Amino acid sequence: MPIQRYLLIVALIALPVLSSLGCSTENMVTLKISGTSTSEERDKISEKAKSLTDGNSNFISSYHMNDTYTVNVGPVMDVKAFVEQIDFGKVTKVEERTIYVDLNPESEAEPAATDKPEVTDPAPMETEPIKEAPMEDAPMEPVSEEK
Repeated sequence: MPIQRYLLIVALIALPVLSSLGCSTENMVTLKISGTSTSEERDKISEKAKSLTDGNSNFISSYHMNDTYTVNVGPVMDVKAFVEQIDFGKVTKVEERTIYVDLNPESEAEPAATDKPEVTDPAPMETEPIKEAPMEDAPMEPVSEEK
């Protein structure tokens, strides 16, 4: 079964259950996290996100697709306060209740000046002085000018 159908079925089952528990979708936030590489890392993020919710009962669902780990968590009454507590990456954008987080912000940043390779002059070349030939000994080729 394609993952989209699976997610739709889960959402259709989970949303009514959430509403009955008092955790409506209007109190949920969605985290879109880029840069996760291991399941252990994603588990830590899920636990941290769950700990940032309001109240004792909370809901969390998550899935990983391509380079993005998506976590839906709630209830969250104050999105701004929730965003300020995120310490597992850099928040790059907030659109209503969707929060975009980059776990590796330094990968896109320009390297610091100290990270750039140092440019040095090449080692001086050892050369012998040029021996000058007297003008009368120098071979001369005839020069023709065309007009």
